[in-house]
Amino acid sequence: MDLVRTKGSEPLYYQLECVLKTKIQNGDYSKGDIIPSEKELMEIYGVSRITVRQALSNLAVNGYIEGRPGIGTVVIFEKINETLKQVISFSEEMAQHGITMSTVFCRAEQKVVTKEIAAELEMDEGASALCITRVRAAKNIPIVYSMTWIPPEWNLPEDTSCYMDSLYAYLKEKCGIIVSRAIDTLEAVLADKLVAEFLCIAENSAVFKRSRKSFDPDGRILEFSICYYPGNSYKYSVEL
Repeated sequence: MDLVRTKGSEPLYYQLECVLKTKIQNGDYSKGDIIPSEKELMEIYGVSRITVRQALSNLAVNGYIEGRPGIGTVVIFEKINETLKQVISFSEEMAQHGITMSTVFCRAEQKVVTKEIAAELEMDEGASALCITRVRAAKNIPIVYSMTWIPPEWNLPEDTSCYMDSLYAYLKEKCGIIVSRAIDTLEAVLADKLVAEFLCIAENSAVFKRSRKSFDPDGRILEFSICYYPGNSYKYSVEL
């Protein structure tokens, strides 16, 4: 892929970073592979050593590569593959892969539910429910943008500090509420402007959408969540 050098185009280091990132995400360079050396990248793309080093530095900071003395620059990025077997939180899913999550955005507020959300929560349209909007990241890379609606009868606080870590852990440990069953709906969609901004991806990029309705042991609806995952960072398996 040739880099664009016309007036007003993106900086060459950023273009090179995007090219290499795409190759890694698409599997051209898989985890454990050694990417071309600085000199080779300079020759392939016709850029300076400074440009190459800036691009590689950004990729390293974002968890795609790391330099190893005596070996070269190695790909460390790998798609997260989650196997659907039981009801667990996203934090628990990631912990099973040895990944520590951080919440980089959180907002909790009472919002009037739409017709769709009202139907899922079995509420009247126009009523209000607690809406928790979050962006969770791994190694500074946004992994999921989620919106969770919780019916008012659960009387949960609007304090965002309650939802910075695992929601299910908070419900169980602080509220005595256990999630015992869930219905997941999975689909592939294109990111709209809002989803793209939260996940730091291009608009119309492929994303993985998961809708979940969960219940407590008595069968009462506990939550309805819509989560978006970058298609280049996440995949799902279902064991039947």
